[in-house]
Amino acid sequence: MTPLIDLHIHSSFSEDGELSVNEICKLALQNGISAIAITDHDSVKSIPVARDIAPEYNIEHVPGVEVTTILPADGSQQHILGFYVDENNSQLLLALEQISAFRVEIAQERMKALSDAGFSVDEKAVWEMAAGRAPTAASIMKGVLGNSENRNDPRLFDYFQGSKKENQLPYFYREYLAENGEAYVPFRSIDVEEGLNVIRAAGGVPVLAHPVFAKKEEYLDAMVEMGIAGLEAVSTYHSKEQVEYYKKYALEHDLLVSAGSDFHGPVAKPKVKLGGIEGNTYDLLEKIKEYYKKATRK
Repeated sequence: MTPLIDLHIHSSFSEDGELSVNEICKLALQNGISAIAITDHDSVKSIPVARDIAPEYNIEHVPGVEVTTILPADGSQQHILGFYVDENNSQLLLALEQISAFRVEIAQERMKALSDAGFSVDEKAVWEMAAGRAPTAASIMKGVLGNSENRNDPRLFDYFQGSKKENQLPYFYREYLAENGEAYVPFRSIDVEEGLNVIRAAGGVPVLAHPVFAKKEEYLDAMVEMGIAGLEAVSTYHSKEQVEYYKKYALEHDLLVSAGSDFHGPVAKPKVKLGGIEGNTYDLLEKIKEYYKKATRK
């Protein structure tokens, strides 16, 4: 049987991740996944934990992080996966602290925007869920949907009793927090080039997560010029046609191909399963490892 990988997973070290590192390793084993990268949002805290736990499950662990960046060309969020980063690198840690500070500001602005839109936001519950971290959109949405004062809001009828009940958070995000939503707040972070630089400074391999978020091919071209090493072509965000498109693009531009589910857990993304992708074969990781060894001369 061909070994399988999942190189885009979020643990409870991500503010919107739901499972512990131990639970993720156990689930990976159950799902027949041989190698994983836990790539928490702007956090490397999972790395030493997974380094110790993964071998107990005979799972290969790839140290990882997902760095949230902004593409100056259109202001869009672009998430950069960093594989094999050194979690103690001072330049990387400083950048992650800076991103966290941006996230706190954005969370406060989002809660105010939702309140201005007429929703009751349980801010205390949001900060408690964040547990000392910058609240993500997931906690803020839970602070709305879990607030009993909003139960009779006609805008939320479908979220509690109708077609959106089984996938509340993605629907709410698209309708209210995404661009053109009533409570949309422009995201702020370090730019793509700085994100790439800090990943490389930490010895990592920078790969663009779910490249469908780059709205034009010229934006992909620009990020290749900046130094992206690969594309997460195999992604739960992509149709089969898009997977083939990004694989072809990667081949034409001498880029690595990665595969990741963007697993968060059963509440945040209930339809996304760990390892729930096709074409996530181990040979993709072998090429990433070859690149890493050449880049670091290991």
